[in-house]
Amino acid sequence: MAIRDLRDFLAVLDTAGELHRVDAEVDSELEIACITDRQSKLPGGGKALLFQNVKGSSHPVATNLFGSPSRMALALQVEHLSLLTGKMEQLLAAPESAPAPTLVEQAPCQEVIERHPDLGRYPFLKSWPGDGGRFITLPLVFTRDPETGAGNCGMYRVRLFDDGCVGIRWKPGSGGFGHHQKHQAAGLPMPVAIAVGAAPALTLAAMLPLPEPLDEVSFAGYLHGASLAMAPCLDSGLMVPADAEVVIEGVIEPGATRREGAFGNHTGSYDQGEEVPLVRVTCITRRKDPVCPATVVGPPPMEDCYLAKAAERLWLPLLRRQCPEIVDLVMPVEGIFHGCAVISIAKKTAGQGRRVLECLRSEGWLKRGKLLVVVDETGEELTLAHGFWQALNAVRFPADLVVTPDGCLGVDATGKLPEEGGEQKQSLQPDASVSAQVERRWREYGFL
Repeated sequence: MAIRDLRDFLAVLDTAGELHRVDAEVDSELEIACITDRQSKLPGGGKALLFQNVKGSSHPVATNLFGSPSRMALALQVEHLSLLTGKMEQLLAAPESAPAPTLVEQAPCQEVIERHPDLGRYPFLKSWPGDGGRFITLPLVFTRDPETGAGNCGMYRVRLFDDGCVGIRWKPGSGGFGHHQKHQAAGLPMPVAIAVGAAPALTLAAMLPLPEPLDEVSFAGYLHGASLAMAPCLDSGLMVPADAEVVIEGVIEPGATRREGAFGNHTGSYDQGEEVPLVRVTCITRRKDPVCPATVVGPPPMEDCYLAKAAERLWLPLLRRQCPEIVDLVMPVEGIFHGCAVISIAKKTAGQGRRVLECLRSEGWLKRGKLLVVVDETGEELTLAHGFWQALNAVRFPADLVVTPDGCLGVDATGKLPEEGGEQKQSLQPDASVSAQVERRWREYGFL
């Protein structure tokens, strides 16, 4: 079944036995998050959850949708996440194969128009007791470059305020941040649209730093195998997914900011928040019966870990273009996206491991990774256990450590060549004839 939007994805999950419906009344303040947290920490990531009876709202909430490797593969319509690397290689070789979005006039996301919007009617979550308030945790934030007109779709957390405003936290270097800077410099109000609930591939695309000329919407269409339907917002003309569940339109006036408050983070503690751009909501459009997706951020394993594993497979080809000697990459779920990575390389020259570290620190997604470890490729799939085993046996402390001024650590744990002061080592290999004999007699030993 083709996955066009959130509803298609829910149907796919239901058919696969991956969706659990909760009929009991639940509270969007803390209770849904607590249930989701417990479910996500079950073996295999638990089930995707659809809360159909949310206190104080007529709209259901869906959580943990991407919270396992199997659900992530279903979302992106591949048999296994490892296949994403090949798909990305093909796209980079022919970027024109990414389908352009399709413009539609009759958009499901505009079935209902609220000109006097009440954000309190929507069951967006407060996940942790110390959170400053309620947050939209899976928002697709659409902005536009005021100079070129180019659009951007990014995922930035959105804090809801009680006076019909929301705050958006985008990081320096992101597309939304750049657009905001340009609007501020020109003294212009900045239109913003926040879409909630769309094609799952777009959710992942919004998290990735895609290289030019790729854009998030076309990239998502490529992953899904069909162009995404887009529609213009009522007030700003910003293009948003036509099949979104809810679209929040608004404007950031020059200089408008507000303190977002604390937010429970994947570090296991609260990010105390900062002054963020303040969006004055002008209208909300939605489907007649919208489903509000959400994710809960907290100590791993949680849903974002599996989004990160999909991103890892997609990002490997980009790393290879940055450093051609890179063979494979593995990021532990505890690192949540780019916090930690083990990278295997085909080492041929002295100092190559350290040069790869320097290259990765110069630009790209791993630039601020707290721990990067470079090891030798072995001809086998790189795993976290094997990578760290290699590293612990090859690293020389402190000579192979590289600490950046901002406190991030790099480890050149590649085997050292003689010109680097290393020794010639003979790797362990079983006797070939004995191995063949054991293979022939395996069942004779009583093994299946």
